[in-house]
Amino acid sequence: MEPATKSEKQGLMATSEPSDSSEAETKATVATAQSLRQSGPSLLRRLGVPTALLLIPIFYITLVIITASLNHKEQSSFGDTVIEILQIASTLWPVTFTAVLGPFLKTIALLKAKRGTTLSSLEFLLTSQTTASALLNLLTLRRTREVTAVAIAGVWLLGPLGGQAALRSIHIRQNIITTKMPALHYLGNNQSEIEPYYSHGAYVHYGASGRSNFIAGMRGIYSAPFSSPDILVLHANTSSPNFNNVVRELGGTAQASRLGYRDLWRNVRVPFLELLPGYDDENPTSWVTVPLDEIVPYVSLIGLPIRTPFLNGAGNLSMTVQFHYQTLNCGEDLNGASWVKNGSTSLFLHNTTSPVRLALQSYETIFFGLESNKGNPNRSDRGYPNIWFDIANTSAARQQLKQRGVQLEAQSNLQLVLGGECVFCAVDPCKEITRLRLCDISISYIEMAIGCTRVTPDADLICRAVRIRRVPFHPNQGNLTALSSLRMAQSVLFDIPFTGATEHGGQKGPSTVEYYLRDPTSTLSRQDTRPWNTTLDRDIQSCYTHTSARLLERRLATVLNTFIVASYNLTALTGGDGVIIEDAEFPWKSSTATWTQFANRIYVVDWLWLSITVLSTAALVVCAVANVIIRLRIKAPDFLTSVAGLIRDTPFIRISNQVGSGFSGEDRLKVLGEVRVQIRDVYPDRDVGRIALTTDLTHQKLELDRDYE
Repeated sequence: MEPATKSEKQGLMATSEPSDSSEAETKATVATAQSLRQSGPSLLRRLGVPTALLLIPIFYITLVIITASLNHKEQSSFGDTVIEILQIASTLWPVTFTAVLGPFLKTIALLKAKRGTTLSSLEFLLTSQTTASALLNLLTLRRTREVTAVAIAGVWLLGPLGGQAALRSIHIRQNIITTKMPALHYLGNNQSEIEPYYSHGAYVHYGASGRSNFIAGMRGIYSAPFSSPDILVLHANTSSPNFNNVVRELGGTAQASRLGYRDLWRNVRVPFLELLPGYDDENPTSWVTVPLDEIVPYVSLIGLPIRTPFLNGAGNLSMTVQFHYQTLNCGEDLNGASWVKNGSTSLFLHNTTSPVRLALQSYETIFFGLESNKGNPNRSDRGYPNIWFDIANTSAARQQLKQRGVQLEAQSNLQLVLGGECVFCAVDPCKEITRLRLCDISISYIEMAIGCTRVTPDADLICRAVRIRRVPFHPNQGNLTALSSLRMAQSVLFDIPFTGATEHGGQKGPSTVEYYLRDPTSTLSRQDTRPWNTTLDRDIQSCYTHTSARLLERRLATVLNTFIVASYNLTALTGGDGVIIEDAEFPWKSSTATWTQFANRIYVVDWLWLSITVLSTAALVVCAVANVIIRLRIKAPDFLTSVAGLIRDTPFIRISNQVGSGFSGEDRLKVLGEVRVQIRDVYPDRDVGRIALTTDLTHQKLELDRDYE
C-alpha cells in the first residue's frame, strides 16, 4: 500500500455525509485491503514487551529465594544489601505489579472480545488498571457478584500488600543461645548444715588458733565496706538534712540504688525481705520484686558469694539461691545502771567486776586473760569505742550458748544488748548514765532470684537480686541464729565496737559503726565537731535516745550480719578461692544457672509475611506468562489498547481509505496520528441532533438548549 499524499490527508478533513456513493467507498476499501497476516504487527512487536515483563517476576522470585536462604544466617554485608534491596523493592512493588497486571488485563479483554463478551466486561477489564480503579469498578459497574471481577480486584490487592510483605519478610535479631550450667552459692539455708557450721565458729572463729590466723583478714574484710559510698544511704533516714545532698552526690536515686547491687568483691547483696515494698506478712512465701528505682535496704554490707563457669560474650545469667540472715526487734532506750553495776550477772559475756571499762573489754582480755591494756584499765591497743554489745543472760541464752552439740531450733529468742555511757546534762553538773537497747534476735530463711547482665563481650557481669521470698517449710522467724553459737557470739560482738574506733582515749569520738548507727549519711564525714544538745544531753558517743527503735534495729541488723558474713572463708568472699564447681563441697551449695548469650546478630524470616510476598510474586508470574502465551496465540488486531479503538467502524470518522480493519490500534495511530477530530453535532440540520466524535470540523458546535439523540 502506497502512503497517502498530502492532498489525500487533507481530504480526510473534508466534510462528507454518510450518503456518499457506495462505489467510492468500495474503491477505497479495495485500495487498502490487506490480509491479517500482512496488516498485523510482527511477532517481535507482539511479544517483545510481554516477554520483557517476565523479568519482573523472575527478579522477585530470585529475591524471595535469597531472602528465604538468609534465615538464621549471621549478619553480613551481603544480607544487609539484600534487606536494602527489599526496602527499595517494597516501594516499587505496586508500580511493577501494575506494569505486569495492567497489560495482562488488556490482553484478556482482547481475548474476550474475540470470543464474544459484554460491554461491561470489556469496560471492567480495560479500565481496571490500578488497585483503586479495580475496586471502584466493582461498585460502579455492579460486578460485585461476578467471581471473575472479584478475583481480579483481589489480585490487584496483592500489589500493595506484596510490597509491604516484602518489607516485613525479614529482620535482624539478636541471636540468643540459652544454656543450662552448674553454679554455686555459699552456705544456703539447710538448718542441719548451717547450725553445725556456726556452732564451730564458721571459718574464722574455728578455735583459738584458727581465729589468730584469720582475724586480721576478717577485720580487713568487714572494715572495707564501711568506706564504700553506698553505705551513706543504706537505711538512712530520708528526713536527715544530709540525705538529699548525699543522693545527689551519688548521681541520683537510680545510681545510688545501682551502687548497692554488689559489694566491693562483686558478691550479690541480699535485700531485707521484710522491708521491701510489696512484702505481705500474711503471705511471706510469695515472690517480692526488688525495685530498681528505689534505694534498697540490704541485710549486710558483704554480699553472697556465687560461682559460675567462665562465661564468654554478652548475655544474661539467672539463678536461684537460698540464704538466711539475722533480724532484730529492738525496744526503746532504757536506763541500764542495774545491768552494769559491779557484780551484776545480767550480761552473758562481759565481766562487770573487772576494772576495765565494759567498752574496752575485748575478746582477748575476757577469754584469754591478755593484758592488752598493759595494766591500765583506761588504756586500749585497739582503740576507744563508746559502745559495747552483749547477750542478755536469760534462760534462752544459757540453753543455747552453753549447750554442746547441734541444735535445730530453740524455744525463745536471744536478746542482743547494745550499751554505752551517755552524758546527760539536764541537771548541773552533767552526769554519765548507762543507756541500753534490748533487741530480740531472729533468723529469716529466704530464696532469692539473681539476675546478671553483661552488655558487651568485654563488659563486667553485673549481678543483682531480682526477686526474693521466704522459703517454704522454714520458720518465718527462727529463734536459733548464728549468735546461738558461743564462739560466734563472743567473737562477733566483741569485734563490732572496735571497728573504726578512735585511738584518742580522751576525745571519745564516735567510731565508724557509731556514726553509721546514728546517721548513715555522716558515716564517712569523720567530723571533729560534736553535735551538742545543751538542754537534754550530748548526742554523741553511745547516746541513741533520739534514734528511733525501727531505724536503729535495721542499721544494727545490717552491722551484725556484716560481721557474721565476714566470718566465712575469706578467699570465698574475695573471689580468690579458685573453687572448681564440679568438685565443690560444703559450705558451697550446688545450683543451676541459665546463661542466655547474645551471640552474633542473625537474620530471621517472617514466614507469614514471606508467604504473602510469594503469593504476590506467583500472581505476577501467572499474569506475565499468561500474557505472553495469549499474545502468541491470538491473531485479532489489538484495537482496544488506545483511542484508535474509538474511531474504528464509525461513519463519522472518514479514514477508511488510509487504514484497513486488520490494523491494530497502535498501527492505526501511527498513520492517523495527525488527523484532527472534535466532538460536535453531526446532525446539525435535523430537529434532534447527535453528538459524536468526527473528523468533520464544519459541523455545528454543541448548544446548551438543543435536543440531541
